[in-house]
Amino acid sequence: MNRVMILDHNIKNIGLATRTVTEGEEQDLVKSFIDYYIHIFLKNNKVNNLAVFIEPQVASGFPDIVFASYSTRIMDNWSKERDRLDISDFKVLSYLIMSGGCSGDNLIGWLGMDEKVILETLEKLLDAKMVCCSKGVWKPVDLKKIYHIKKLVSVEAKMSDIRKVAEQTLINTWFASQSYALVNSANPQNNTINNFLKQGTGLYCKQKGFKKIVEAQKLKLPSSYLSLQFNEWVGKAVAYHT
Repeated sequence: MNRVMILDHNIKNIGLATRTVTEGEEQDLVKSFIDYYIHIFLKNNKVNNLAVFIEPQVASGFPDIVFASYSTRIMDNWSKERDRLDISDFKVLSYLIMSGGCSGDNLIGWLGMDEKVILETLEKLLDAKMVCCSKGVWKPVDLKKIYHIKKLVSVEAKMSDIRKVAEQTLINTWFASQSYALVNSANPQNNTINNFLKQGTGLYCKQKGFKKIVEAQKLKLPSSYLSLQFNEWVGKAVAYHT
């Protein structure tokens, strides 16, 4: 089985939309970095597989690259009912994960969603074996059974304008476990390095090869409903051999 899966186009049956890439120097930088990352991954990681998303459409835009390292056991507890889930369902599931569980009334109050929608969502999540209910309290099942992404690394590339790419990397921390900028510069200035250190995001620079100048802070997964969405995209892609 191929351990690397490239997801660079619209795939309707898994609900993935992407943006058409614009050819040029920046895209050449992106392609080279993907090759580099895959090489390092296959060399150092003998356990997990890798999904590479290229400009996936998410609520905050189109991150240039998202690398999802995931367990080969992602299909162990997969169910056909997960095909029915959408963003609204992941928002509810994300809230249950963050809160540790709550009643249906609390869900309605905190999320501000219609009662009928909440009840339909809980039923869908229950059918998909992703939540359980005991004494009126809804809780997520053991995350190890339903969430198999081990690392979710976002990368934003820029030929110049480091300030803008720094802002984009900070935005991506809402879903990624690590967020990086990739720039075509061999020697970034000290204030640039300090800015990335301060905001907890990472920096790769292009020299003869690629060099990690700043290690990104590692954040817990899943950190949001979008972290859950990436897990579902990967699972569906594996299930349907996309």
